[in-house]
Amino acid sequence: MIPRLLEQTVVARSAALRKIVLILGARQVGKTTLLRAIEARLVGEGRRVRYLNCDVEEDRRAINTTSRTLLDRLAAGVDVALIDEAQRLDDPGLTLKLLYDLYPGLTVIATGSSSFDLRHRVTDALTGRCLDFIMFPLSLDEVLAAAGVRADLALRQPAADALLPDILLYGLYPEIYLAGDPRTRQLLLAKLVESYLFKDILAYQRVRYSQVIVDLARALAYQIGNEVNETELAGRLKIDRKTVLNYLDILEKSFVIIRLHPFSNNPRREIGRQSKIYFYDLGLRNALINDFNDLALRVDRGRLWENFLIVERLKHFANRGEAIRSHFWRAYSGAEVDYLEAVGGGVRAYEFKYGGGSLRAGGEAFRRAYDAAVHLINQDNYLDFIWGAEPISAESERVPRV
Repeated sequence: MIPRLLEQTVVARSAALRKIVLILGARQVGKTTLLRAIEARLVGEGRRVRYLNCDVEEDRRAINTTSRTLLDRLAAGVDVALIDEAQRLDDPGLTLKLLYDLYPGLTVIATGSSSFDLRHRVTDALTGRCLDFIMFPLSLDEVLAAAGVRADLALRQPAADALLPDILLYGLYPEIYLAGDPRTRQLLLAKLVESYLFKDILAYQRVRYSQVIVDLARALAYQIGNEVNETELAGRLKIDRKTVLNYLDILEKSFVIIRLHPFSNNPRREIGRQSKIYFYDLGLRNALINDFNDLALRVDRGRLWENFLIVERLKHFANRGEAIRSHFWRAYSGAEVDYLEAVGGGVRAYEFKYGGGSLRAGGEAFRRAYDAAVHLINQDNYLDFIWGAEPISAESERVPRV
């Protein structure tokens, strides 16, 4: 098992704040394993823990109630309740609210496999009562730490570089990463797409055309890193634009895609409508288009690199329970910046290059507009970027005046 960074964050926050903790994430990212690791840690600290898996009928029946008598029995002698797959409950929001209100000394940590299936069902009931965390697939940080090289300045860069080709092709879902063999990884990814990726989505009441949402996901897989034109997608898929917007929202809330929205303080000069699409995991993206060719043969390696960097950066902050506002920037003149983060009253801006190269001229337009440096992220400095570090010298990476 590869230890997850989110474990420490969840344990610390649940101890410091009287809140119900929700851990949301796609199937197979390791939520059950994380909950079991939290259980072992808390038991080791002398806490009395009850673990309930709502996929198991007996466990689900034990907690799927609003009876005070039954809940008293469930909470008796327990310090921490761990509730796995809480979306299986008839009314998870009400059940969790009752646990919170009736048992002030009880810590509750719950997981769910899809945010539209759990978060939306608990929002009203748990207003002011909960914290939620997004659990991603493995991060490069966790993989290097498990290999014992994360803190070794001499070894971590070579180790990360050696892992990169496989990560860009097969992603970092735990089972896929640990499988090792390329053929096995491809089979497991195909199974993930077939058996679960759209399982929850297609059972969702807002999805009327099952094949359309699969086709939409596949179309998006060809467009990672590009702005998405919903009207164009609607025409291609022969559905209306409203349905496309609805399905994009569902794909995002089921942890298939990530949308970056444009950054703009000047709507007259900057494009502020279309979003860019990235995938939570590159293995699933490549499985959707059935392309596992070597990076040297791929025309999309620059976009794979961009997707990898952005998602690893998001993993870094998510694993620490920190929220960031991520965007891209593009002006009507065509000038653009790949990625930026709004921080306080300022902004951090970045451009990604898989190989060498220099910053594009668009960075100078951004610098003039916002008086902010644009930093080049490539294979020499990507570890600092994905671990949330600031570039060593902003001046050295500022776009030269032309």
